[in-house]
Amino acid sequence: IADFQAIQWMLADMATRIEASWMLTCRAATLRDKGLAFGRAASMAKLYASETAMWATIKAVQIHGGYGYVTEFPVERYMRDAKLSEIGEGTSEVQRMIIAKSLLRDGYLAEQKHL
Repeated sequence: IADFQAIQWMLADMATRIEASWMLTCRAATLRDKGLAFGRAASMAKLYASETAMWATIKAVQIHGGYGYVTEFPVERYMRDAKLSEIGEGTSEVQRMIIAKSLLRDGYLAEQKHL
């Protein structure tokens, strides 16, 4: 199945978004380690990573076809776990509110200038 170009593109997109999630997380951690304001960066990382997890697991279910939805394969469990990441520790909507309030209060470059 990996020989199909459509599947290869899905895998490439999944890997790219996961890597971007990792980089956002590293940026937030770096700000925190330096003792700088990191709230917006952490919310951006949480928002993007959790939504990427959900998006990627939906793609994985699609790649697996009918097997992606049955409990005999771990993919359906990964999708349920990913959904929890969107609602646990602050929903995506809450993360968006935190990000927007920070942008409106401090401007975009407030956390940028320290890196």
